[in-house]
Amino acid sequence: MRQRFTWVAVLGLAAGFAMGQDRTVGECTIMIPDSTNDRVMLFSEADGSLINADWIDLSPYGAQTPVNAIQVGNEVWVSDQLADSIFRFSLDGSTHLGTISGGMDNIRGIEWVGNTVYVTNSGTGNGAPGKGIVTIDVPTHTISGFFTAGDDGAGDPFDVLSYFGNLLINDIAGDDIDTFSTGGSFMSVFHESNGSTDLNFPEQMITTDFGTVLVGGFSSPDGVYEFDQLGNELNYWAVGSGVRGVHALENGNILFTDGNGVHVLDPNTLSVTDSLAGVSARFAECVVVPAPGALALAGLAGLTLAGRRRTR
Repeated sequence: MRQRFTWVAVLGLAAGFAMGQDRTVGECTIMIPDSTNDRVMLFSEADGSLINADWIDLSPYGAQTPVNAIQVGNEVWVSDQLADSIFRFSLDGSTHLGTISGGMDNIRGIEWVGNTVYVTNSGTGNGAPGKGIVTIDVPTHTISGFFTAGDDGAGDPFDVLSYFGNLLINDIAGDDIDTFSTGGSFMSVFHESNGSTDLNFPEQMITTDFGTVLVGGFSSPDGVYEFDQLGNELNYWAVGSGVRGVHALENGNILFTDGNGVHVLDPNTLSVTDSLAGVSARFAECVVVPAPGALALAGLAGLTLAGRRRTR
């Protein structure tokens, strides 16, 4: 197991990066879908402890395998891999606002940037275009476009991350992570993996306050990976069993998920504790619920901030 010796490759940019990732004033709480029980759970960003195991019940709306819950303005959107749909809820999780379906198949991670939500798509059912990124216009909740992934246009994306004005899109076919423009143009390879002794089947990607990228590696050598801004591997922790979701916590530990639950890694001692065992946990994302006055101001401002994958 390679230990973490530093989070810091880019301390000089940390403050500016974190500021650019804020959605609005408020406290972050971590949302994690549970695909066993078709629900969204809530966990503390301070230490990864469970807050509410049944925050959103997705079963009445046809959920089958929820993967990624993200904040989109004043709403929460939840992607479902087998239902081929995105479920929309109020920011407090209490009200179902509608379901976006059609034109998507085998979807996984999603990302919000301005008026666009980027959806990783793999299948061709329901009139879907196949492997690549489907774009959804946020104001109208309708599909607005599509572009292929991978450096060769044949990538099979599992997650997409807003990163310093561009997009990081991973590829479970090539096991790489690539940089794309928000308009869908390939720019460069962020991290090239051999897929055997390096990152294999990357799932969730998320940024830290230092601008580094945490990635859940699902296949052997599975575990949690950390890359610097140039895509160089900083750290690897051989933890979990098919890691899916990742999130940096305020206390310096790392929350990660797999098919056995939600866990917390102490990168200094390498100890792992369970926050909740016995659930099929997916991606871990921040939701910020502001005070009522701040919420009204945010609504007036349009809430066009881009970086959902922030850590405090």
